[in-house]
Amino acid sequence: MKHHVFRLHALSHAWRHVWTQESLALLLAMFVFVVPVSASTRFVERSLFIQNPEAGETTTYTLSLQFTTPSPVGSLDMLFCDNPIPYLPCVTPTGLDVSGAVLSDQQGETGFSISQQSTNHIVLSRTPAMITPGTPSTFVFNNIVNPEETGHAFSIRLKSHASTDATGPQIDFGSVRSQITEGITIQTQVPPQLVFCLAQEVQLYCLDTNDTYYSDMGQLETDSTLVAYSQMAVGTNASAGFSITAHGGPPAAGTSVIDELQTPTPSIPGTNQFGINLVANNAPAIGGDPEGPFANAVPSPDYGIPDTYKFVDGDEVAFSPNVSLMRKFTVSYILNASPSLKAGVYSTTITFLATGNF
Repeated sequence: MKHHVFRLHALSHAWRHVWTQESLALLLAMFVFVVPVSASTRFVERSLFIQNPEAGETTTYTLSLQFTTPSPVGSLDMLFCDNPIPYLPCVTPTGLDVSGAVLSDQQGETGFSISQQSTNHIVLSRTPAMITPGTPSTFVFNNIVNPEETGHAFSIRLKSHASTDATGPQIDFGSVRSQITEGITIQTQVPPQLVFCLAQEVQLYCLDTNDTYYSDMGQLETDSTLVAYSQMAVGTNASAGFSITAHGGPPAAGTSVIDELQTPTPSIPGTNQFGINLVANNAPAIGGDPEGPFANAVPSPDYGIPDTYKFVDGDEVAFSPNVSLMRKFTVSYILNASPSLKAGVYSTTITFLATGNF
């Protein structure tokens, strides 16, 4: 036993003299600083954004990463697994399906297209091109079906290769991890609204009116036209806008009636005429054009011609094709009489009906 111990000691002593302290330090430095050429590095700044993270939904995935190694890359391998660790068996997340995924956008390192795909695997390929390290890269995939399990995370194992088919040595690698959740539903309702006011004079937003609903037009003469006006304001959030219709009959005194104008017609003193319009006029000078910012609300064609008048019971006199949040209209009334018109007090009531087209 002593002989063996002595030999061991002698051998150690001999090595101590062969290897100087300087040589040993150089050898250690070589082990520390020489990196194998085949080693790979990790992708950095990795992230995954899922547009709709609810279980089983078909949605859009946005994968972001930065390539690290300044080397030509021809493919990016994406393997969807329960576990992110690359050397463990890959178990496909239940319900996940990327076989119909479409690469809809790419930024940073570009030129890729989907060359292979299955239920849990996508390979992006391009003509091999040199990577610019630190360039943020983003890949957007539509039509991915989420996993069905909300309480279980899943991963995408990532590898880059010089080849175009994700074979051969890997260059960069890494994983991103995410989880499907049950969404929080926030719901509210905007009630349907129709605001409408009518009087001799009204404010644009129906904040006030003058509470006057009667007009004495004066004495009929064959050589002049009697006039009156009223106003109405309307607004709605109805998607198909609103409609205002006019209802009533022409002025009458017993069985004697002043004819309403069936078509847009100028005012002609000395003839029996009753009509209205919703624009500014010069003959006679009365009325005003619609007011308010929502120019999509307009008089109906037959009631929007200056200096012509019409009245037919039930006619639409103003409308909007879509949402119109307040517009004010001035309604002008004209009355003419022929010499043969019988004496009497002629009166009528005109009712305007506003309807929201929800």
